[in-house]
Amino acid sequence: QLIGLSLNRVICSANPDRIIAGCSANRRVLSHLNLEDNNEFTPKLSLPDVNTFVKLIAFLLILLATMMACFLRKKRRVKARLSWRSKNRDPSPSGNWAPEDDDDEGKIIFFGGSNYTFDLDDLLAASAEMLGKGASGSTYKVAVEDTATVVVKRLEDVVVGRREFEQTMEIVGRIRHDNVAELKAYYYSKNDKLAVYSYYSQGNLFDMLHGTKGENRVPLDWDSRLRVVIGAARGLATIHEADDGRFVHGNIKSSNIFIDSRCNGCVCDLGLSRITRSLPQGTIRSSGYHAPETTDTRKCTQFSDVYSFGVVLLELLTGKSPASPPSKQDEDMDLACWIRSVVSKEWTGEVFDVELMRQVGIEEELVEMLQIGLACVALKPQDRPHIAHVLKMIQGVRILDAEGETNTLAT
Repeated sequence: QLIGLSLNRVICSANPDRIIAGCSANRRVLSHLNLEDNNEFTPKLSLPDVNTFVKLIAFLLILLATMMACFLRKKRRVKARLSWRSKNRDPSPSGNWAPEDDDDEGKIIFFGGSNYTFDLDDLLAASAEMLGKGASGSTYKVAVEDTATVVVKRLEDVVVGRREFEQTMEIVGRIRHDNVAELKAYYYSKNDKLAVYSYYSQGNLFDMLHGTKGENRVPLDWDSRLRVVIGAARGLATIHEADDGRFVHGNIKSSNIFIDSRCNGCVCDLGLSRITRSLPQGTIRSSGYHAPETTDTRKCTQFSDVYSFGVVLLELLTGKSPASPPSKQDEDMDLACWIRSVVSKEWTGEVFDVELMRQVGIEEELVEMLQIGLACVALKPQDRPHIAHVLKMIQGVRILDAEGETNTLAT
C-alpha cells in the first residue's frame, strides 16, 4: 500500500492538472494513516483498543495478587514435609523400631506395645502443620495416612546424652492419666530428638483465654474454667508422684495445659526442662510464670511448679496474660504482684475477668479460688502448699461428678 501511495505521489507531481482529484484523495489517505514527510508510519490506537489493554493488565495484576496470597497462606500453614528424613528401616515385631547399628540414626521407641498402626517412616513421610515454636523446640500437628493425628515436638538445645534422655522419656512414658498428655513415642539420634504426643483438637487454655475476641468467640464460663483447672491440678499431682515422688514438670503455663473433648485440663510438655538448656534470665523474668527463686538458680522444683500453677489460677480468674503488664500504670509488676497490690487495698472485685462478673452467684467461689492462687504464689517456696493439697482446696470450691459436670459443694 505504501509503495502504491508513493507511486501515486510521483504521478501527481508529473501530471498536476489531469489527476488532481486522485492526488487529493491520496492526501486524505495519507492524513488518515499519519504519514509524515519522513515517510515514517505511526499507527494510532483507537479508544476501544486502549480500554482492552488496560483491562488485560488489571486482570493479570489481580491474578498475580491472588496467587501470592494463596502462596503466603500455604506457607504460614507450613503444609510441607517434615524437615528430617529417614533411611531404610524395618519395624521390629515388638513395636519398637530399631535401625542398623548406627549412632547417627538412633531408634524410635513406642509406648503401649503394638497398638499403633504407623512406624517412623510413616511419621517422617507425613505432611505436617506447624503449631508453634517454643523454648524447647518446634511443634507440629502430623496426620499419619488418615490413621492417626499426633503432635510431634522436635526438641532443640538438648543438653543431655542418650542415656539420660531415654531415662527421662521412660519416666514420662510410664505416666498414664486422663489429665496428663500421653507420650506415645520418642526418638533419639545425633541430629534429631523427637517426642510424639496425643493431639487435642480443642487447643490449649492460653488460646481459649486470650484468643481472638471476635463475634464468633465463645467465652469460657466459670464451670468450664473449673473443669480445666481441676483437671490440670490432678495432672500435676500425678506428675509429682512419678520417679518416687521426685519428678518436676519445670514449665507449667496455660499454653501447656490442653483441653480435651469434655473441657478437662491436660498437662503436657512434662520433663523437658530436665533435658533442654535452661531459659535465659530475661525470658524467665518476662514470662510471668516462673517462681522468683528460679531466676537466679534456674533450677525448677515441685514448689516452683506450684508457683507456676498459682499464676495459671490467677490468669484464669483475671483473664489477663502473665506476660503482659496488668495495666499501663503497673508496667513494672507481673500478674502475681499486681493482684497482691490490689487485694491489699481491698479492691478485690477489680481483679476478676469481666466475662466472669457477668455471671450470677459465683462471687464467693471466685474469692475462694483467688485465695488459693495467692497461697500458691507465696514468695518463699516453703510457704507454698503441695499440689496435692492445692487440689483438695480447689475441689472444696467445686466437685466433679462422674459425667464431668460441676456441682456446688453443699455447705
